[in-house]
Amino acid sequence: MQQLDLKTWSAMPSLGGTRSHTNLVYRQPHATETDERRRLDAAFSLLYPSTVRVHSSLSISGHIHSLRIVVLSNGARLLLKGSPPSSTALLRRERSFLETEAQFLTLLGQSGNPCIPQLYNYDPHGRPWGSPYLIRQYMNGKSLSEMESGLSFQQRDGVDRHLGFLLSTIGQNAAPGFGTLQQVARGAGTPSWRDAFCALFEGILRDAEDTFVHLPYSEIRDELSRLAPALEGVTLPRLVVVDFGRPSHILLNEESKQLSGIVDFSSALWGDILMAEIFANPSQAILQGAGMPLSRTRGESIRLALYACYRLVSQITVQYYRCRDEASEFDSRRRLTTTIADMSRLGV
Repeated sequence: MQQLDLKTWSAMPSLGGTRSHTNLVYRQPHATETDERRRLDAAFSLLYPSTVRVHSSLSISGHIHSLRIVVLSNGARLLLKGSPPSSTALLRRERSFLETEAQFLTLLGQSGNPCIPQLYNYDPHGRPWGSPYLIRQYMNGKSLSEMESGLSFQQRDGVDRHLGFLLSTIGQNAAPGFGTLQQVARGAGTPSWRDAFCALFEGILRDAEDTFVHLPYSEIRDELSRLAPALEGVTLPRLVVVDFGRPSHILLNEESKQLSGIVDFSSALWGDILMAEIFANPSQAILQGAGMPLSRTRGESIRLALYACYRLVSQITVQYYRCRDEASEFDSRRRLTTTIADMSRLGV
């Protein structure tokens, strides 16, 4: 695929990351680029008439999935998200991320919420592209992680309030059982959130054991078993995006500094809305936007501690499956030690 010309690239917003400043030059496409153009044309021909062709595309790095912004000859700008390369080591839960996002966007497709992208196509077989892929609406904006330092208190308060409201709106969707979107769709969900969460937690612990990550496994499993009865307080399976609130997934309008979109829903499941990452340390505006009280019951506090432990184990394990960052890993381990100590002081 030929590189984007300077005019097209300069007009293209970033996608949750910094813009590359590599000099772009015109050159003839190689054979592999010609093949890629052919495969892109084939994938998008399922959505548009033959007169609409791929004008240009840009690959976005730094993600386990392949991401490509595609500009069509009719001016449409879409995002193609493909399966990770076969050489990528994946956690158990990550193996179904692409399908999960497609199912989530299908569920929310009729919501009309401008912060949730429209799904245009999902092909689990990937015949035109060569591997499973989805095509969705491209979301304009710049990530919160890039813009956070430049926001006023009032602007950040407005973003938090909108995030809380959006999370609550997503959580209004309910299902007949707990578990992954795939499990519930095929009627294999469980009536117990306790069983579903413990199975999810056990999965990440086994991922860690598979890679010989040094963790206090016995202590974690003992605390999970002891505190698990608090999970039985969750009786309605609600739609929740576990990673919701991660700054790199939140897009803001660069001019208005308001929420413009969310770009990753691959961690969605049917469970407890409090499992969303945004509740790890929520502001008052987030809770107000979600319509939640500022104080927590004992049961909710226990559940939040369990979810924090799960997230920290996941973060440490991902470090071993990807490029390790010693400073980040040290911080996660420190916080995990504190979290386990806090859990040990909690009573059911």
